Amino acid sequence: MAFFATSFVACVDDFDEPDQPVVSITAPVADTIDAASGDTLEFTLQLSSQSGLVSLQTTASYGIDIIDGARTFNATLSESVTVQAVITENVTEGDVLEVNFTVANSSKQTTAKKHVRIVVLETPLSEAKNFEWRREGGNPATGLETFGLTWTSNTATSAVIKKGADKFVELEPADWWVNLTTLEALKTAIDAAADMERWEKVSASDASKEYDLVLGTINSGTYYLIHITQSTVTVETIGSVIVINGQYKE
Repeated sequence: MAFFATSFVACVDDFDEPDQPVVSITAPVADTIDAASGDTLEFTLQLSSQSGLVSLQTTASYGIDIIDGARTFNATLSESVTVQAVITENVTEGDVLEVNFTVANSSKQTTAKKHVRIVVLETPLSEAKNFEWRREGGNPATGLETFGLTWTSNTATSAVIKKGADKFVELEPADWWVNLTTLEALKTAIDAAADMERWEKVSASDASKEYDLVLGTINSGTYYLIHITQSTVTVETIGSVIVINGQYKE
């Protein structure tokens, strides 16, 4: 009796399951980015999928407006994308917000995220500029208008500087001139100091005198830091000529 062996081959359809899409945030590199209200952040993304990209969706916490964050793709294998995020005024210092980038292929999606920490940016004061206040005889002095001050009289010993600004203060100790480096710090110092109507600490009689005195004013909304460093008194035909020199920042 003869036996015949018959082999059977099972046929199985080969279904390729879509791969997991990849999203890499190449810039900025840090996981948490510091930003202030009004800033615009730019994110650079590298997207890929072996089975073809379909879409990108970008979402964010309150206080962030997304620009060009939604994209569609025609099954491309890779894409380089730039997305912008604008920090609105509806944020508070210390808030940590989240931006999510979700890339999808035909059946799967992957999300990458960045965090944005809200900070208050400090504004450096301007470079120091020289000033000269000059009074000749009985005439009103010149050079004080920028700061909202006037000088139209003297006592027997001192020049009388009067307030015409919104606020006029003396900042003590004098190292405020060195230590105040930002507009925010200057505003805090002047706002906290006692307002003055007049100030009489510069000599109207000494031929020459050195000082280390610091004043501040708010004039038409601008904050000024004023450093008085020297005065001179000379007698001329017109009368006493008193000159006060120093520097200021704003």
